[in-house]
Amino acid sequence: MLTKSRLPLLIGLICCIEVTIYLWSVWTSTFDEPNFFAIQPEFIFDKSARLAGRISAFLVLVILGTTGFHGLRKIYADDKRRNSFMILLTLFTVNHLIHLLFVILRFKSHGEIITLSESINIGGTVHGLISFSFIVIVPFILWKFQHLTKLLYLVIVLHLLNISGFMIKTFLSKIKPPDHPAYHNQLGILVLSAGCLYILYRAYVENRLQLTPNDENNS
Repeated sequence: MLTKSRLPLLIGLICCIEVTIYLWSVWTSTFDEPNFFAIQPEFIFDKSARLAGRISAFLVLVILGTTGFHGLRKIYADDKRRNSFMILLTLFTVNHLIHLLFVILRFKSHGEIITLSESINIGGTVHGLISFSFIVIVPFILWKFQHLTKLLYLVIVLHLLNISGFMIKTFLSKIKPPDHPAYHNQLGILVLSAGCLYILYRAYVENRLQLTPNDENNS
């Protein structure tokens, strides 16, 4: 399923999903107020960005699960696993760039401006800009350098932890008890945190044992 030859098709599928999300948001803006899904027209891009973000969170969870289950050394020791891993990261990048577009349009629709004047903090605008830059750059690095080095190992792990941390902070900002407990966001924080601990555990095991890809294949 996740092969290089199907990558254009998979990217097209992601784009179709995001177009569907936008059309759904537009449609729900026409619903009457009592409808659970009804939104005001000015919140079309808010809803689009929110749903696109959830698709990104799902893709990150799949990547975290794959990395935690196999480990990067074992992933890079097998061409199919490595390609699947890189394709997942590429699809996440495509989806999250569309999410960014929705976010920008959301700010524009409310007459707001994104500024970079604030101090650097997790989940802030500056951190978001840095994170989005790496989201774009990392897939190109992975496709170019297909042999796992210590530096590449570290880059991948930190990249996944950074993405997850940014999402966790975003989910956390949505939780405002007691009026808005946002249980689905609490669940997202729990699952993403578990995913981060999973890949850290796998990284610890891999590096403690000091296994090479060939050693892992023979074990």
